[in-house]
Amino acid sequence: MTRIIVLPHAELCPEGAVIEAVPGTSICDSLLGHGIEIEHACEKSCACTTCHVVIREGFVSLDPAE
Repeated sequence: MTRIIVLPHAELCPEGAVIEAVPGTSICDSLLGHGIEIEHACEKSCACTTCHVVIREGFVSLDPAE
């Protein structure tokens, strides 16, 4: 499993969270699947950038967006 650490956000995740994500699942899908309702106006087609996140560690291990 892949660990995603969500820092506290007043509206989206006030307490923060640690999520165990299934490898191959997008960050957006992982967050949504754990009840963290980030905006995704283009329905996850990588076209609008509303679901942007900041990657502090592990960026080199990510596949390109598609």
